[in-house]
Amino acid sequence: MPRNPYVIVFLAIVYSVTKLCYGDYQPHYQQHNISCLDWKQSPELVSGNCTKYKYGALRCFGNWKNLQSINDQKYRGRLEDIIFCGWPERDFNPVVDLQAFPRIKSLTIEYSRMAHIIDFPEMFHLQMINISWTNLSHIGQRTFKKIHPLRIVDLRWNKLIQLDTPLLLPRAFESLYLSGNPWNCTRNLKWLLIPERASYVADRQTLTCGDRKFKDRNVMTVMHYKVTLKNACQSHEDLKNCSCIMHHIIPKTHMPLYTVNCSHLGFNRLPAYLPANTTMFFANNNKISDVSPLRNNIHYRYVVDVHLDNNRIESIDVLEGGYWLEHFRLLSLRNNKMRKIPVYALDNALEDNANANLLLLSMNPWHCSCKFAMRFREIVIKYGDIMRDSGNITCKYIQDGEEKKSRLMTLTREDVCKPKDESKIHILDWVNGLLAALILLILGKLGYDYYYYKNYGRVPWIVMKLP
Repeated sequence: MPRNPYVIVFLAIVYSVTKLCYGDYQPHYQQHNISCLDWKQSPELVSGNCTKYKYGALRCFGNWKNLQSINDQKYRGRLEDIIFCGWPERDFNPVVDLQAFPRIKSLTIEYSRMAHIIDFPEMFHLQMINISWTNLSHIGQRTFKKIHPLRIVDLRWNKLIQLDTPLLLPRAFESLYLSGNPWNCTRNLKWLLIPERASYVADRQTLTCGDRKFKDRNVMTVMHYKVTLKNACQSHEDLKNCSCIMHHIIPKTHMPLYTVNCSHLGFNRLPAYLPANTTMFFANNNKISDVSPLRNNIHYRYVVDVHLDNNRIESIDVLEGGYWLEHFRLLSLRNNKMRKIPVYALDNALEDNANANLLLLSMNPWHCSCKFAMRFREIVIKYGDIMRDSGNITCKYIQDGEEKKSRLMTLTREDVCKPKDESKIHILDWVNGLLAALILLILGKLGYDYYYYKNYGRVPWIVMKLP
């Protein structure tokens, strides 16, 4: 703050003059209710004419073919307001299009197919700009910087989708209006949360998203959740190199849902911490071997989608009977080190889990014994709509002393349940043969005794021994 009293007096005078000249200005078109509403029904539209008003306003419909005829020096000197209804061009170049109006104080462009506006040149009278209901989709950071007395810019109801950085505006600027635009909330609009940078955006609390991901959500709410998530991930050592994004906001509760991606980071274990409301977790292509945090760590309790492809996981037995296995939605364990799986536990979990949508187990070195292979195959068939990669699940098994590999769905009981070096004659066959021989021997002895008794009257010796 300058301490020289003369400087202070000078600044006070400048401020008073500025306030006197600009501060209380209200456009004549507002005072006299001149607008572009129902402009297509106006008779001037047919000829593309401009209409001048005695109080220093000019309104053009669709074009300005007759502008030169009314653009006399006297009228131009007192012209303060210009209204373009249905500007016909795709671009608006203030350097050219406003050259004839050096002293205007307000500019309005409404209901136009205009999509691009070139930066304004240095101007010393223009205080208010209203560009609404156009196809304007981008605004440059320096578009209004050289309009020194500019106080208000209204950009509502256009096609603006992004504004990655605040606009550079003159010091006298007061209010910027941005609502009604289809803002893309997947882009960076976080600067709106910083009062020092966004205080001039008068309607920032009412901005809404227009992108597919966050459609109709409040921009400030979405940006707040994004900043909160970023801070949560960066504050924990386990997640510093992970990617954290918000993938959805539940409409009724406005609760955010987060995705954390820690793939390709060489992790030896699952992170000990995940932000609240994380529902999707990726840790593909790491060196993880232990999945116990899915059962024991509270941060994973509501993570319904877990992707752990290309790791070193050998077993998920530890998940048996736990909350997570009975409530997960997606579990991908492709290309790990798994040889066996608790089939009955998995059956019970999937039976009770109405949320289960996808379970991927292919590209693991499954070892198919007789009992496991048949039961595993039954489960895969039973839950084929969930285990959608069943056609790619392969098994190693032993047949005739030789290790073989085959797709699980093509295995038969004869392939995996045939004992090693099985004899062609089973032991039961030997027993049955012995019994048949004894029966024949007994029948032959009986016939022999009957023949001798009938012809010679001699009874078998064993009958003579009976009392």
